[in-house]
Amino acid sequence: MKDLKSNSPQKVKAALKRAKKNGDATWILPLLEAFASREEDGLREEMGAMLSTLKLSAAEDIFLDALEQDDLKHVRADLLWFLWSCGFTCEGRLAHVVKAACEGDFRQAMEGTTLLEQVETVTHEKDVLEAQVIASEALQDDGKAGIRPFVEAMAQHLAVLSDSMM
Repeated sequence: MKDLKSNSPQKVKAALKRAKKNGDATWILPLLEAFASREEDGLREEMGAMLSTLKLSAAEDIFLDALEQDDLKHVRADLLWFLWSCGFTCEGRLAHVVKAACEGDFRQAMEGTTLLEQVETVTHEKDVLEAQVIASEALQDDGKAGIRPFVEAMAQHLAVLSDSMM
């Protein structure tokens, strides 16, 4: 796993090959950290492709926890995209998604909105209420004008989800 961050492209390629063949949940965070530390190149693209197609259920919690890590702040839009691309619904942790979407730029807000809008049912009322508060506060923040359409869409979808619980 340490070779994922190697300066040698051959070592990184070999590590990626091992991850594809034998990868389990223990590879997810190191792969994510390697992705976050690389400049844009073919190896980073390959890492992103792997992260966006994971079928391991443990990946959902790892990605959601990573949204809270300051050292991964610069890849939060990618994390939201990975969650969406893998088909995760973030049940019980929608507030994390909305918070990350509202703290970011246009792309981060768009990815968070796209992820949230795939959620059709919820069972965690407290989570939905917390997400609604976060969206409401973001709508009141003049500094969020650039992402306001996304925040409005999230707020509307959260209202529909909240109504469906009653």
